Amino acid sequence: MLHNIKDNYITSVNNYIKNFDDKSFRKLAGKDFKSWPDPLEETWRLSRLGSLSRKKIEPISLDAQEPIMSKLNVVGSNTIKFINGAFRKDMSSNLPKGVSLIELNESESVTFLSKIKNSNLKNHPSANASLSCTPSIVKLSVDKNAKIEELLEIHFEGGVESSSVHPVLFVELNENSSLSIIERFNHTGSLIMPLQLIEIKDYASLNSIKVFDDSHESYNLAAHCIIMSHKSLLNSFSLIKGSQFTRSETHAYLNGTNAKLNLNGVYISGNKQHHDLTTAIYHNVEECISKQIVRGVLGGESTGVFQGKVKVAPNAQKTDGQQMSKAILISDKASANAKPELEIYADDVVCAHGATVGELDDDQLFYLNSRGISKDKARLILIKAFLLDIISESVEETLHDFIFNEAQSALSSILKNEIEEFV
Repeated sequence: MLHNIKDNYITSVNNYIKNFDDKSFRKLAGKDFKSWPDPLEETWRLSRLGSLSRKKIEPISLDAQEPIMSKLNVVGSNTIKFINGAFRKDMSSNLPKGVSLIELNESESVTFLSKIKNSNLKNHPSANASLSCTPSIVKLSVDKNAKIEELLEIHFEGGVESSSVHPVLFVELNENSSLSIIERFNHTGSLIMPLQLIEIKDYASLNSIKVFDDSHESYNLAAHCIIMSHKSLLNSFSLIKGSQFTRSETHAYLNGTNAKLNLNGVYISGNKQHHDLTTAIYHNVEECISKQIVRGVLGGESTGVFQGKVKVAPNAQKTDGQQMSKAILISDKASANAKPELEIYADDVVCAHGATVGELDDDQLFYLNSRGISKDKARLILIKAFLLDIISESVEETLHDFIFNEAQSALSSILKNEIEEFV
């Protein structure tokens, strides 16, 4: 009986796509969505989907696109809006010169599908379900040599109870171009499955920020594929603070020499939330750099996960791959798991990883107490400093205050239950 319950969503997806042509990208993607990840599967062992698999959920209807009151934009940004997984041109801004946005046709969508299937996301539930059920695959492209100074803000919103939402976004930066984007996930539905492919071509650069702030009842299973070329640059930062369960999984392929990737993140968890940052970075050619810093703050009965893998191919000499994860527990019932991993087949590399999980430093607390600062206020100061450090390192100056304020709003909700004298 349990098996039948767990198959409900897979059946719903199959019913959703049954009327499409057998050669459509939706049907082709749906063939590979046969089950949820097994809890014994190593990459899902720390983030099990048993509770989700037993929920009765169906893909949201394409006609469920009612207007939604959005959060305010970052000052000076251009806005792109997705409601219930569908791009809404009527609610979006005009794009800067050098940036285009289209919805892929069937042939282009099949090509997109092949790129995902050639990556290690080929068996990810969001890759299969979202390509089956998305309203359309949206491509955001930056022209060759275009240096876009305006910030692009992408809102992902909507959702209803017992429904799943499937936004699919393809971001392409052509040669010698640059762009800064901030993506904000503010859904209210039961299940959100964003899928994203980023291609950064020779000499191009992207600054990317993601803020996951879905409603507390939501599950967000985000999947990202990144392909980097010669002398390309990606600075990426993710802040996870909302939803009952959020897992952001990223697979990055450094396929061009002298590519550089910074893939940082913060999760702030309280109550019974579960937040997971999972990454896999593939150094496929020589002389590339990847650096990753992840920090977590956990209160209540929350759980946090960082899984980070760096794989260095035999010909990827002179690789520099670094990972560091730190988590602070501010509740006796909270827990964090870190699983960094190196898989190295080259002999001329500089690679390292580390992970710590613990409480606030007693010596630092004692120092602040000795200066007349109360214990609770001292704890708050140290937690803010812990987050401020990585945000300052990861986020460009113009967005620093905005991201730090977003982090502080999440802190306020969990610290009220953990620190009596919250300030």
